[in-house]
Amino acid sequence: MNVLGIHDGRDPCVALLRDGVLTRIGFEADYSDEPFEVSGFPARALDQILAIERLRPDSIDVVAYAGLTLPVPRSRRELLQQFAESGTFRGATRRLWRVAVAFGEPVVSRRERLAPLEKAGLRADRSTFIDHHLAQAALAAAGVRSPDGRVLVLVCEGSGDSMCASVHVSRGGRLDRVATIPADSSLGNFVETVTYLLGMVPERDEPLLMELGSMAQGPQLAKVLKRLSILFEFDPLLPLNWRRTGNMPETGNCVEFLRSHLRRRRFDHIAGATRLFLQDFLAQWIDRCALKTACENVALTGSVFGLRSLYPALARGDHVRTLGISPIPTDAGNAAGAAIMAVAEKFGVEHVLPLGQPWLGADASESECADFARAEQQAGDVWVDRPDDVEARTAELVAGGALLGRIRGRVDLSRSGFGNRSLLGRGDLPEVRRAAAQLLRPDVFWLEVPAAVLDSELDSLFEDAEKVPRSMQGEYWLTPRRNMGWPMTMSSSGAVPVQVTVQAADPATAAVIKAFRKTMGRTPLLCAPWLTRRGVLVRGLADAKESWRDQGLDGVVAGPFVIMRKSGVEGGRPKAAELARRPFFGGL
Repeated sequence: MNVLGIHDGRDPCVALLRDGVLTRIGFEADYSDEPFEVSGFPARALDQILAIERLRPDSIDVVAYAGLTLPVPRSRRELLQQFAESGTFRGATRRLWRVAVAFGEPVVSRRERLAPLEKAGLRADRSTFIDHHLAQAALAAAGVRSPDGRVLVLVCEGSGDSMCASVHVSRGGRLDRVATIPADSSLGNFVETVTYLLGMVPERDEPLLMELGSMAQGPQLAKVLKRLSILFEFDPLLPLNWRRTGNMPETGNCVEFLRSHLRRRRFDHIAGATRLFLQDFLAQWIDRCALKTACENVALTGSVFGLRSLYPALARGDHVRTLGISPIPTDAGNAAGAAIMAVAEKFGVEHVLPLGQPWLGADASESECADFARAEQQAGDVWVDRPDDVEARTAELVAGGALLGRIRGRVDLSRSGFGNRSLLGRGDLPEVRRAAAQLLRPDVFWLEVPAAVLDSELDSLFEDAEKVPRSMQGEYWLTPRRNMGWPMTMSSSGAVPVQVTVQAADPATAAVIKAFRKTMGRTPLLCAPWLTRRGVLVRGLADAKESWRDQGLDGVVAGPFVIMRKSGVEGGRPKAAELARRPFFGGL
């Protein structure tokens, strides 16, 4: 039983389920020169997955498309053009045309969506279309474990199939929809509009907007918050729904309204008020839904819940016991969710196996790592070592002040690194933190770099970790305890991003964390995603070869091999004490 899930909107991807197990997932952005502009059918990612799994097109039983209709605009460039035309005659004409088309055929017909499928050799008569929000909810429900088998799944995003948010209850894998909120009251579109008004890029810079808002202070902040709080309210007749109030227009077309509504307000106050409003409003919604559905175990998904810095405030609900976030809360996860829903509908939910740990990408084999180490040694100015305990040696070098790129094992589902495609460094060294942040986003100075922790040490290190799901890898924002010695952050809330590692799922990364703790105590171990120059995650050793020297890293841990720059004219091997005496070993 081979089922393909396809998401052909923004950030397209394809997922493969074999006998109910999520086996592969591929993103079209990994094969594009402009990864943030790609949209449409993921043709190259599909060809790559079929080639890796050695599957013929006729061996695919079901092809599940995510979304009954495609959202408009489809690309980020078109989205920016829509914001720029808001309030103009041309923009009004385009909106009227879309309304007229909505009563006829969809803007992108199903025949047009199936055409690339037939070109790839797949049969269109084996295709099915899955509701956008059901696809997102299916992936979130598969990634959360509940003692009683009941999970409350909340979706909150921009728009999808004429909805912006929905409430689902999963009972033994069966999803029942409880409530829906129309797209004209979308909080996702509202946040995108505020992001655009503050000079940032919608659908990309919302996390930066939230981090900027956490630094906002001053008496004017409360006044801006009040102006935003009056724009939305909960429906008194439908307690799980919210709606717009007053003269607030559709959130997808509110650029001019918000520009006038927030006139002469400081940009940091706007960012801070937006963050506070979302925290309070969404926390109330989560608690309401948990109370009305009697579900204590909650899973969040959607682009709005993908703003992970809101997690500490969202977890304060009295009726929530565990609060998890989908491995891929954005639309890119819809491919996997559509495949899961297709298996459940065609063959029954008993054929869908739990998601398990998110290791689905390409594997860095030992032979490939050996070839990489040999090639780097021939290039010169490096020394190559194969220590008996590579994890302990990695922790020793990081403790000495080195900034290393680590590539080992398989790629994670969420493209967050989680130690296998990550930059590792000491969190208490400002120059190392600054270097890692600059490699992530060189145009942002307030970016916080995540740290790696074990799920077994969450309660001892953080104050608000009691609702984080255990035995599942994920990224959350948590507040360190006072005696932890965590470096001061620019956020007034004090929360920091952490990547939770489970020892049973990734024993190699867990060994690095334990060895680092043994040497440095509670000093944070930075674990940032290792990105290429194109801004996508380093997938294989070819990407690492192109990136690590140009990025000024001190070295690379490739499987069992350690490749380090030569530390001086004499070309000797750097020791941990020698690295610690240098402000930053790589000289970035």
